Amino acid sequence: MQPHTSAAALETAAARELAQPQFKLMYSKVEAAEMLSVSVRTLENLIASKQLIVRRVGKRVLIPYQSLVQFCRGDHSTGKVY
Repeated sequence: MQPHTSAAALETAAARELAQPQFKLMYSKVEAAEMLSVSVRTLENLIASKQLIVRRVGKRVLIPYQSLVQFCRGDHSTGKVY
């Protein structure tokens, strides 16, 4: 026998699900620069110096979310310590 679920409880659960942020797996250069609070040119320099890992899909350059997290944590291997 299933417990009775009220309409209010279902609405609350749906609202909670919608309120949770949805993360993409990969971001464009503009989006990634915005997330890091740097300019696109600075982001391109980070990519060129291999401090950020990118994936190329056709002509698009996408930055994986995990690459952004690793950069922010300092898990990248550039040999530089800030």
